[in-house]
Amino acid sequence: MSQKSGKEGETKGGSKNVSKPKATPSGGAGVGVSSAVNSAGTNLARQYAEPQFVPLKPGELTSGDANEYAASTQFDSLHGALRALPPREPGALDFMDLEDVMGTEAVQQITAAGQLVFHSVGDTGADKQFRVVDEADVAKAMSSDLQSASASERPSFFYHLGDVVYEFGQADSYYGQFYEPFCMYNAPIFAIPGNHDGMIWDESQVSLQAFLSNFCAPTVKHADNASSLRRTTMNQPGVYFTLEAPFASIVGLYSNTPDKGPGVISTPDPVGPSSAVGQEQKLFLIREVARLAAARKTGNFKAFILALHHPPYKGSDKSVQGLCNDLDQAFNSAGLWPDVVLSGHEHDYARYTRSINGRQIPYVVPGCGGYNLTPSAPASDPNVRVPQALAQNNPALRCYIKAFGYLKIKVSTGKLAVVFNCIDSAYGHAADSVVVDLNTHQLTEGARGVEPL
Repeated sequence: MSQKSGKEGETKGGSKNVSKPKATPSGGAGVGVSSAVNSAGTNLARQYAEPQFVPLKPGELTSGDANEYAASTQFDSLHGALRALPPREPGALDFMDLEDVMGTEAVQQITAAGQLVFHSVGDTGADKQFRVVDEADVAKAMSSDLQSASASERPSFFYHLGDVVYEFGQADSYYGQFYEPFCMYNAPIFAIPGNHDGMIWDESQVSLQAFLSNFCAPTVKHADNASSLRRTTMNQPGVYFTLEAPFASIVGLYSNTPDKGPGVISTPDPVGPSSAVGQEQKLFLIREVARLAAARKTGNFKAFILALHHPPYKGSDKSVQGLCNDLDQAFNSAGLWPDVVLSGHEHDYARYTRSINGRQIPYVVPGCGGYNLTPSAPASDPNVRVPQALAQNNPALRCYIKAFGYLKIKVSTGKLAVVFNCIDSAYGHAADSVVVDLNTHQLTEGARGVEPL
C-alpha cells in the first residue's frame, strides 16, 4: 500500500470510500463481482461484467453526433470554449490505491507475479451504427486478454484515455457507447475525461456531469447508466488524480474541451470569464511529481506514467507547445520526468520519442479505440513503421498506424513495455512495441508480432 493523503477513508463530499476490500480476482468465482468492506464495515460489491455478451437492441444506441444539435448552440464544438474544473472538496484525496478497488489479495497476486499489466486506449465511444463493430472488436480483444492463464500476463484493469462518450458526454449515451461494448470486460475501468466528455451544447448544462456520475461517484453503487448490466460506478477522487498500483504510479490529467486545438491544463488565476481553468490542476501535478520524486529517494521506486487526453508532444509539430511547456515546468521543478506519456484525441496510433538530457521518453497516442479513424489522415503501411512522407518531416515519430487497436502495458522492476495490439489483421498482435529501461531511461523497439517482457 502507498501512503495515504487527505482524510483517511473519505472522498469528495466526505462520503465513505471503499477501503481495504477483499476481492475475488477478475475472472474468478461470481462473474464480474468483487466483495468489499468499507471503513464502516458495510458490505459493498463492485461489479464488472456479464457472463455472456449482451448485444445492442434497436434504439439503444442514441446518436451523439454534433449535427443533431442546432449549430447556434454548439458552444464548445464551434468556439473551443474552456470549462471550469469540477470543484474538489477540502481534504479530497489526490490519489486512489488500486488495493482499495481490487482488494489486498489481488494486489498481492500482482506483486507476486512480478509485473503489473493493464490496458489503455482512448476515443472508444461509437456514436453511430456503422462504428459499433469497430469498438466492439476492440472491446472483445481486450476482454479476451483477461482470460490469460498466466497471472503475470493478465491485465488487471483498463485505463481509459478519454472521449468515453461522443459528442457531448451525454448520460443517455453511456449505455450504448460504454457499458454495453465493455459488458464482458471483467475488470475495473478507470478513466480521465476527453474533450467530448466535457463539452456541452447548451449553457444550461453542467460540463462533465455524466462523467462524474459514472467515474467519480462518492460511493460505489450500481451505475444507473448501465441499466441492467453488471457494472458499478468507479469512485475516483476527481477528473485528475493519481492511481497508485504495484510497480507504477499513473498520474491522470484533464486537458479540457478544445476540439481542434491543443489541450489545456491551466490558465492564469484568478478563475473568471476570461480564465476558466485556473492553476489548481497544475499545482496538483507539481505536488504529485514532487511526491513521487521524494518516494524514489526513499527507495520506493515505481514507474511514473502520465496520462492526459490531448497529446502534449508531437515531434516537429509545435502546435501543442503550450501544453508541453506547462507539463515540463512541473517535471523540472521536481527533477522527475515521466517514463512514458499516454494520450488519445487523434484517431490513429502514433508513437513519438522525445529526448531530454540523454533520457528517452515515449509519447504514445492510441486514440483508436473504436470511434473513428481520421479520414484526412494519411494511410499507414504494414511493411514500415512510419511512411516515408511522414518520417522525413518528423524524425521523432517512430511508429504510425491508421487502424483500430489498444495498448497492453507491462511494468516490472526496472522495465516498462508498451505494446500496441491492432485488430486489423494486416498489423495484428504486437503491431508495435517499445521497452523502457527504467534505470538507463533508454528505449528498445520490439520486433513486430513479438510481445516483449
